[in-house]
Amino acid sequence: MAVYKYATKDLSINAAKSFLYNATHDEDSSTEKKSMILYVCLGHNKEWPNEPTPITPPDNEQHLSYEHYREMIGCRRVTSSDMSHVTQRYDWTSGTVYSMWRDTDTDMYERSYYVLTDEYNVYKCLYNNKGSASTVKPSGFSTLPFTTSDGYTWKYMYTVSLSEANKFLTPSYIPVKTIETGDGSTESDRQLAVQNTAVNGAIHVVETVQVGSGYHYIANGVVEAGGRDDIRLSAAGDNPPSPIDNYYNGSSIYIQSGTGAGQLRRIIDYDGSTKTFTVNTAFQTTCNTDSRVIISPSCTIIGDGQGAKAYTRVNISTGAISNVQVIAVGSGYSRAQALITSNSIHGSGATANVVISPTGGHGSNPIRELYADKIMMNIQFNGVEGVSANGNGYIPSNTEFRSISLLSDPVLKCDSNNNFITVERIANTSNSPATLRMMTRLTISYNQMDGSTPQNPLVVGDTITNERNRLRAELGTLEFVTELGQTARESAALTNAVLAANADIVYIREDETESDPSFYSVYINNVESYSDYAAFTKDDVILKSTSDTQVATVESIKGPEANTFSGEILYVEHIQAVTRDPEQTEDIKIILDF
Repeated sequence: MAVYKYATKDLSINAAKSFLYNATHDEDSSTEKKSMILYVCLGHNKEWPNEPTPITPPDNEQHLSYEHYREMIGCRRVTSSDMSHVTQRYDWTSGTVYSMWRDTDTDMYERSYYVLTDEYNVYKCLYNNKGSASTVKPSGFSTLPFTTSDGYTWKYMYTVSLSEANKFLTPSYIPVKTIETGDGSTESDRQLAVQNTAVNGAIHVVETVQVGSGYHYIANGVVEAGGRDDIRLSAAGDNPPSPIDNYYNGSSIYIQSGTGAGQLRRIIDYDGSTKTFTVNTAFQTTCNTDSRVIISPSCTIIGDGQGAKAYTRVNISTGAISNVQVIAVGSGYSRAQALITSNSIHGSGATANVVISPTGGHGSNPIRELYADKIMMNIQFNGVEGVSANGNGYIPSNTEFRSISLLSDPVLKCDSNNNFITVERIANTSNSPATLRMMTRLTISYNQMDGSTPQNPLVVGDTITNERNRLRAELGTLEFVTELGQTARESAALTNAVLAANADIVYIREDETESDPSFYSVYINNVESYSDYAAFTKDDVILKSTSDTQVATVESIKGPEANTFSGEILYVEHIQAVTRDPEQTEDIKIILDF
């Protein structure tokens, strides 16, 4: 037996909403863990194998759980103001055919049925004038749909504020939000007005499918006299009423202007000699000689809602239905159909489709209506982050990074001020600092100086080890050393020391807290050690991986401010090298597609 199934777009939208909610709202005030804490991390200082071409991030346990952590340089926390729903961007451009929103379109989310104007206003297309090009830019902030002179019907949704545009507007995406309360801004007040006046189950559009033929139409009938349930029209004009009795029975009469304007009635009797039309329901306001009417085939909307009304317009030269004009959108419809009827004496064959608004009504829920199932994060890394003097939260400039990642809920070794704590804790809303240093910080003193200049200095990119492990390798006390002869152990001692303990240098600067010119701060990552031996400790003598020359001595050491390998890596992006600069701000945008 065949089975057909699919995951709905709402699943993706709800997943995006849940992610954003969990990252910005307290889950349980009675527990320390209040919400998902996110950090955007920079890493990978070393060149790619085929520099500058980045490698594809391996989606495996080794990379995500181990290697990527070791390459981290530093992280910046993501706050609620750094995240937004986004959806595909479609700029309004004159001469473009935009899709119209339909409740029956299975590929609606792939179509350009909404636009962003150059004033950062977002409008939803409810009717595209039978697939014509849009030539009049939508404008204004009406809570009601409006029709422009090119025949398009638009619905104002919201305005992207300048701050939102600066953070989340890109050539491919626009920010989207559904709000519950205003923030006092003009933009939020306008959006709230749209959301609050949206009509659930409304019918704003009835579109013709078959236009039919032979229909009779009076485009601008002049009222000679109006009664409670009848109207007499003038026989003068270019399109006078027919002299045939009952000719218009079953058609509709719409008062388009003058006294009684806006009333729609069905014609149940017509006297051809007097040009008098009798209607099914009495007029609330009696027409007068200033009233002008449209006589056309009736459009009857039937369904499970109430209140929707429409009348038709006819192309006089062809006798075909040109369009259907909705004059009351009604409410509460979940299914409906439109029936176009007239007297059997004239016209037949016209059919139409009813377009029902989304749940809640057009404009009630922009996130769902515009299929905003993506979350954008925008984080800025300033040229200098954290405190260089002690390394607290320090993300140095004048270094390179080649990876961007998203880390959730790391276990912190520091408090909200980046001061080390005795008991590690999972990141929460109260203890998480703005930046995390993910490198180990060594304070070293060079062994040899020429005045104020170190001899055989360390440089960024060096891989280092230490004399402690070189001696162990030479003596054969490293567990993995299998050479039995002293000569073999001595020749392989440095190689085995690097295997036992090593790290890559990411950044170096003079120690600004010391007057001794031999003191430097060295930041390292990819720190590895064999077994349970510490890779680097105080008083270790530093060696480069290429020589057993003793370069410097470790005076103090500070590990990363988060527990390596803690938390979860949710996103990884490899890029070409970016060189950080003290006068530069890196604007990082991450798109999560759910």
